[in-house]
Amino acid sequence: MNNIEALRNMLRNAKQCLVVSHVNPDGDAVGASLAWWSYLRAAYPELEARVAFPNRCPEFLGWIEGANQVMIYADNKEAAQSYLKGCDLVFCLDFNALNRLEGMCEALTGHSAPRVLIDHHRQPADEFALVFSDITMSSTSEFIYRIVLALGGKTLLSRGAAEALYVGLITDTGSFSFSVSTPEPFRMAADLMELGVDKDTIASRVYDSFSEKRMRLLGYCLNTKMRVFPKYKAAYVALSRSELDEFGFQVGDTEGFVNFPLSIKKVSLSALLMEASDKTYIRVSLRSKGNILSVNELARKYFNGGGHFNASGGKFFGSLKDCEAYFEKILKDEF
Repeated sequence: MNNIEALRNMLRNAKQCLVVSHVNPDGDAVGASLAWWSYLRAAYPELEARVAFPNRCPEFLGWIEGANQVMIYADNKEAAQSYLKGCDLVFCLDFNALNRLEGMCEALTGHSAPRVLIDHHRQPADEFALVFSDITMSSTSEFIYRIVLALGGKTLLSRGAAEALYVGLITDTGSFSFSVSTPEPFRMAADLMELGVDKDTIASRVYDSFSEKRMRLLGYCLNTKMRVFPKYKAAYVALSRSELDEFGFQVGDTEGFVNFPLSIKKVSLSALLMEASDKTYIRVSLRSKGNILSVNELARKYFNGGGHFNASGGKFFGSLKDCEAYFEKILKDEF
């Protein structure tokens, strides 16, 4: 694997490092970050390592080993900034540009420690001293696993780290229903099971532990808020902050909602438009199915975002009503 020796040298010389991932960390971000942190602690006991996220991860991922030790930048900026000052190495996982850190971005850009990118999204920014980037990886968790193998560290993966990697693998592939272009993710899953992963228990923890309010919000989205445009083979759901508050919204409650319209036979493009907590912008999630429509291109062209061919996101600065009109115009112009 390219750059593995450079990484090995960096790790040998580092004394304190920080592992960071993107805002609203999902299963892959959380799983990859905590697994990498666990490996670093086992492989380099003299290296002090911590994990920091811009904001809290979803409650249904809180059981992963090490999740209770993550620094949350939004909750305690001073502590995170203080730790960062002592770092001589920063690992950036599951995002391709520092602006994906939102509130943490300024702290990272203003720090001189070399940054190492480990990511599987397209077009990484030129902001990193060392880059591991491969869009054929099913997930950043798979990438972390491959790097650990290249470093000769498989035996140092604890059961907790293996569980974290498995969470990242199944959440970013929809339990192997997409983003899997090679047999390697299946081999990885088998390896992780040999390390003690109980796939049924993890599946239950990830997919069967949601709140009643989330389920009612999902029903509301599908019954009341979903708009379908057969002419454009598209659908979208738009949620205001007041609607989210009505259902007691918590971070992670809308995870996967954008995928549901794709279950409609003739829908190949789906969007979730969700008003941010401070109402300053609309968070846009885009999904497509098949190999014809790249939502990565749509996100880059219209929403200052990006991601994968079939899964991307971005932002719209304006009201929810304006965002809906803008998205419908995109449908007319593009399709």
